[in-house]
Amino acid sequence: MAVEKGGTRVIAVELESPEDLLRLASLLPVPFVNYSIEERVVFLPFGGIGRTGAVYYARLGEPLNSRFAHVNRLKGSVTFGDAASMEPNVVNVEIIRVRAHNIQFLQSK
Repeated sequence: MAVEKGGTRVIAVELESPEDLLRLASLLPVPFVNYSIEERVVFLPFGGIGRTGAVYYARLGEPLNSRFAHVNRLKGSVTFGDAASMEPNVVNVEIIRVRAHNIQFLQSK
């Protein structure tokens, strides 16, 4: 879905699961996701061309207490921890806690 705000077009993409979002974030040069504590949503904004951007997001069933997601890119598995992993083939995705934002996530159907 695309939302127009102040001349900027934002495309909101809800992913099937938080693990999908974390695997996507693991592909970034600096892997991170934002975590809205109040809404229990992890999200990742991407800039686009011109005045278009995208926000990929996924809803969480339970609160997220860890500081890192460990994405094993060979196995496709995701685990969580409070410290970075030193395991080979694991990308550490930092989870940034967001207190306030102006993104309006769509309600689930």
